Amino acid sequence: MKIAKTPAWILEGPMDYEYKSYRMFMELEELGHQLKNGGLFQVLVNVDDTLDYLYRYDAEKITSHDDLSNYDLVGIDWQTFSLEFSDDPNIERNEIMDSLCDLAIDKYEELHSKIRDYWRDIELGVSISYVPKKPYFISDGFVFIITPDNMLHSYYFHKPMKYFVNSWKDFKIERLQVEEYKEEKYFKHIEELIKKESDKIIFKIKCENSVIIENNSMAVIQHQIYNRLKQDFGF
Repeated sequence: MKIAKTPAWILEGPMDYEYKSYRMFMELEELGHQLKNGGLFQVLVNVDDTLDYLYRYDAEKITSHDDLSNYDLVGIDWQTFSLEFSDDPNIERNEIMDSLCDLAIDKYEELHSKIRDYWRDIELGVSISYVPKKPYFISDGFVFIITPDNMLHSYYFHKPMKYFVNSWKDFKIERLQVEEYKEEKYFKHIEELIKKESDKIIFKIKCENSVIIENNSMAVIQHQIYNRLKQDFGF
């Protein structure tokens, strides 16, 4: 079970309502700037982690007066819809956070809604295809992304392993290079790869709505590649 990661604005500084509110709003403002400036991926991870913590805290607060008050909520089993608790505390409750929790959830959900808008806008312009066709077996692979500014972004990924990659966020795609897209050069390179690396997966991606790939559109692309591999190869 994943342990909730406590946000820095909760851990750092005095436990005072006004101070914690100030730190929270400063964090939200900074994340909003990062999102507008092409930092979708890291902002999404940060907001997801914070909401995960806040919802667990809220659930623990609700159950604190029941027989489970000596335990800490560590997760939710979505198959049985039951709460999971541990007697090894990882969420420390206090009156300040009890008062601030609902407001924090509302504000982070507002930012998450903006993230989803950015995500959908990018997603609408992304198309993905195998080159030249889907192979029989899953393997390492190359990703070639063409952006509206006529640039070619080349990436590489290692074959995802079932017990080491739990979600699309854990699936790593490494940047190789960025260069001007020239169709003749691109197809020649693809032909060479097919001859030399015949067992490798090759994806061609068109990203029509964004020119910022690293730490931005790559979130959407990584998500789509991971789901395509999982669907086609069932790892």
